[in-house]
Amino acid sequence: MKKTITILFFLISALVFSQEIKLKKGEILVDDKAWLNYDGCGGFSANCSLMLTSNKEEVIYMKFVRVPGVEPITNYNKTGDLTYIEVKFLGVNRSIELENVTFKKIITIIYNSKCINDDGSFDEDKVQRLIEKYGTPCSDRLNKTTTNNNTIIIKEEPSRGSGININLGRH
Repeated sequence: MKKTITILFFLISALVFSQEIKLKKGEILVDDKAWLNYDGCGGFSANCSLMLTSNKEEVIYMKFVRVPGVEPITNYNKTGDLTYIEVKFLGVNRSIELENVTFKKIITIIYNSKCINDDGSFDEDKVQRLIEKYGTPCSDRLNKTTTNNNTIIIKEEPSRGSGININLGRH
């Protein structure tokens, strides 16, 4: 009985103290109070812009990225596409990448991180924490190249006899 009451207490406290974020008519509402404006961000939209409510200045740009054929083919990913959302913090030249999330979930992450101050500027320390937490794993994975420092030189020489001649380490 005590466990049930404890669990019930935690569930009620979580529901009471959590913020409700809604996207409605171009505004992002947190507990029915306007926080930022948005453009795009719909279910089928490939990009999303977050703008300040005061002067409509764009501060965050998000875009859906699909890179075909770079991931292993599985039952759930039959084409091998890598899909993620790139989030750019405009004005500070920083970005993060998130997989398997929606624009609304990213907006919730940004709000909870408190990286946007009341005046619309970025709190650079909190933006840096977001970058440390999420980073750019997709771009890093795509930009990795295997460097092979071995050089193979093929030189055609007259045959020294019949068959295959292989000379290793001779010039």
